[in-house]
Amino acid sequence: VLGDERAIEFVAMATRDDLNANAEFIRLADTFVEVPSGSNKNNYANVDLIVNIAVAQRVDAVWPGWGHASENPRLPSTLKSKGIQFIGPTAPVVA
Repeated sequence: VLGDERAIEFVAMATRDDLNANAEFIRLADTFVEVPSGSNKNNYANVDLIVNIAVAQRVDAVWPGWGHASENPRLPSTLKSKGIQFIGPTAPVVA
């Protein structure tokens, strides 16, 4: 609905380190899901984790930001198989 600031809800993934740092992207999000800290294979580069969160949160689309999983062609393909739009290039372009 145009003019309705609640028409889009932003759900962010955040590690404990992000939360402790009071990262701006968390403050700007409507809600967040805490994910494991540590290596990015545990969180921001973990395609299965991102897809599972997207499904659990019943999102319509995922924008992965830059780097990490956004560069993995499995992410757009797996999201598409779940009926979730990937906001970014298609898998063949990423590959």
